[in-house]
Amino acid sequence: MTLTDAQFEQYQRDGYVVVEDCLDGATVEAVTTRIESYVRNDREETGFNRMLEPDVDADSFEDGDPVRKFEGIDMVREDDVFADLVHDEAIVDVVEQLQGPNLHLLRSAAMLKPPRVGSEKKFHQDAAYYPIHPMDHVTVWIALDQSTTENGCMQVVPGAHTDGLLGHEAVEYDTDIAIAEADYGPEDAVALPMDPGDVLFQHCLLPHYTAPNETEDWRRAYIASYMRSRSRFTDENPPEWVDSYDVTGESFAGCV
Repeated sequence: MTLTDAQFEQYQRDGYVVVEDCLDGATVEAVTTRIESYVRNDREETGFNRMLEPDVDADSFEDGDPVRKFEGIDMVREDDVFADLVHDEAIVDVVEQLQGPNLHLLRSAAMLKPPRVGSEKKFHQDAAYYPIHPMDHVTVWIALDQSTTENGCMQVVPGAHTDGLLGHEAVEYDTDIAIAEADYGPEDAVALPMDPGDVLFQHCLLPHYTAPNETEDWRRAYIASYMRSRSRFTDENPPEWVDSYDVTGESFAGCV
């Protein structure tokens, strides 16, 4: 998969680009089915975490558990379906064009919005979670279901990645943060409806948010964030939960 000149220019200018039909139907089905098996507790995660929707009574939810997300690099280490996804040539080829040939995986997560109860995620920048330099890693957001404005598709502020890292504050818990220094609203954002298999490549400094899921269907997506293998921590004591996984190319001593 090769970005056109126009797509590459859009990423540099706007901080994102959507590649339609990036993944085939078989890949989407395999990942969706595997996530569903964890949601329904047919498979048990060991090295990675699950988070339920905080304001939902799990016992009253009839469509598996009301999972908000699965998170952790060990998703890739312990499950071959997720490992195959983050190594998929269609994705890695695009990231290499944006980051170069030496790549580490910084984040692996399944971001879910259960029917009727999937909550919003307020405006934030992905870079705010990671004390890493250079601050240019790529968040890859993979649509597994049809993603619409009604069920919480991605919404971004084009070009705002050039504003640098903004101040964030915790909303409900330490790892649920939102932009505090700038007043972004829905009127500033562009909605990005996507079909299953479409992939959003997004700069880690791009402000974005997702609205609640008000439909009767799941809105499922998979996130894989890639950074340059030469990336370094900017803090002497980085968060313990920050992890990395070698994807392609060389690794370098002293780097994340």
